[in-house]
Amino acid sequence: MKPVRSLLFAPGDRPDLIGKAAASGADAIIVDLEDAVAVDRKPEARTIVRDTELPTGVEVLVRVNAEDTGLLYDDLAVAIRPGVAGIVVPKAESAASMTRLDGAVTALEAARGLAPGSVDLVPLVESALGVRNAYDVLTAADRVRAVLFGSGEQGDLVADLDCEWTPEGTALLHARSQVLLAARAAGLSEPLDAVFMDFRNDDALRVECELARRLGYVGKCAIHPRQVPVIHEVFTPDADVVAGQERILKAFEEAEAQGLASISVDGRMVDYAVARRARAILARTPR
Repeated sequence: MKPVRSLLFAPGDRPDLIGKAAASGADAIIVDLEDAVAVDRKPEARTIVRDTELPTGVEVLVRVNAEDTGLLYDDLAVAIRPGVAGIVVPKAESAASMTRLDGAVTALEAARGLAPGSVDLVPLVESALGVRNAYDVLTAADRVRAVLFGSGEQGDLVADLDCEWTPEGTALLHARSQVLLAARAAGLSEPLDAVFMDFRNDDALRVECELARRLGYVGKCAIHPRQVPVIHEVFTPDADVVAGQERILKAFEEAEAQGLASISVDGRMVDYAVARRARAILARTPR
């Protein structure tokens, strides 16, 4: 899965909306076989995911149903195919479940002639138990390279915690921070915030995006195309920030070539840690 700022959900039983999502400007789309599809339409959604030509020029992921629904492995059978970069795993709570999924995806990759490890697993942490077990979940398989934090206003985590959701994120701050910490400790470069439900409220969306970005998240999911520009604005480094980081990195690399590991740039100390941060910011800057 490539670095992304935005991931836009599209119902798996609506090929028209899948096409619109791909044309929205989002960095990735998530074709949803879970909550966006009624139970009696899930077989039709699987057929669409299996047979429809997938969009190009945008990362495509598929959200499957949770393991305890009995639908997961039927979903995987159609989702592991050329053009699908990753599988979003809802209600991710245990390392054992991720290990089973990893084995199933490995077998399907081999059966479909896909390169081993080419399909990522992206756990969606959206329960109290999932937050508690986040590090174990995120280190259960090498193909886990990203994570979604289930921050939705009426989502499972809010219900689990019986907390009062606000865009400022006070009630979810500890859980959001725990998942970010687990992701970074696991070496994941793509900790991503999940959906903001009120797609008409751009101001509140911006507040939640800015909170997630300050904590260390690198992008956010969307449920409507109109949310994508706000998400991109918040999670794209500002031009002045980029210029400053380029200046820092250039000066440090020149100093390092002369045997120096600590210098001053614009009146501030720059060492290996500062240079590492500069590289991380520049790596996520669209070129």
